[in-house]
Amino acid sequence: MQKRHAHVSPTLDIMAKKIFSLPEVTTAFIRDILELDVADAQIVEGSQPHGMAYEEDDLFSTAVDVRAKLHDGTEVIIEIQIRKQQYFLNRFHYYLANQLVENVQKLRQQGQTHKMYEQMEPVYGIAILEKSLLLDEEGAINKYWLTSSRSGKQLKAYFKNGKHQNLLQVAFLELDKYNKDENLTDAGRQWLEFFGNLPFTKAPSQAVAHADSLLDSSSWTKEEKTMIDERIRIQENYDMTLETAIDEAREEGLVQGLEQGRNEERLQLIRKMVSRGMTPELISDMTGLSLEEIESLLS
Repeated sequence: MQKRHAHVSPTLDIMAKKIFSLPEVTTAFIRDILELDVADAQIVEGSQPHGMAYEEDDLFSTAVDVRAKLHDGTEVIIEIQIRKQQYFLNRFHYYLANQLVENVQKLRQQGQTHKMYEQMEPVYGIAILEKSLLLDEEGAINKYWLTSSRSGKQLKAYFKNGKHQNLLQVAFLELDKYNKDENLTDAGRQWLEFFGNLPFTKAPSQAVAHADSLLDSSSWTKEEKTMIDERIRIQENYDMTLETAIDEAREEGLVQGLEQGRNEERLQLIRKMVSRGMTPELISDMTGLSLEEIESLLS
């Protein structure tokens, strides 16, 4: 499918930080995805682009980590994951739980020990994933929270000012499921099209249009253009190296060998692919073997 912007993606780390540095865009995104009554959002972490010094591999694993504080104190962590990562879900849970603990520790340090549980604020998360993570879910946008296994009712805690809501809630946008989900809301579809760099099927909302305007290179400062060009150069170099490795593996029959071979042969082939710098996630994408099968062969 044709890309909306040929040379830059909204999921590129520096672009994502630029996009989420706009409170009105972040507010609309959280409101649309989590379906919360959000008046405004303050960006408290992750709105500044990285400098030129960074590890190349970081560019392709976790692209951005943004934390916003809503008008009622609820915090929302937004993360973009470019490459498939086996333990991403574990790490994402850790981020949310750790933020809850950090917030309580701050209250304790302020001497509010007797009120620290009353003043705890919920921490929610939104993960934007280029590769599917939830293989048992058909929808492109999925939300999770604690509920009763019997009644299905949400497990809500009481907070200051009479607030009554879930402590933890997460949402996942899986960009590669866009065409498979026929039950999307207009708002959800727009955000999937935006972050997937796809043509808009309807005129975008004001917030989405504003975010999209940031991808126009004429709006970039000289420093931003230098940083973005460097990121794109690295990404293109990475993609070319990856394609070469895949082509060589196919030419040597490594992929076919993995699909058809016995366990002993598979293990040798996997080790050879790993020695060439291929990750288990990449081997899984190339061969159709699950990460569990690959890990089992390597263990």
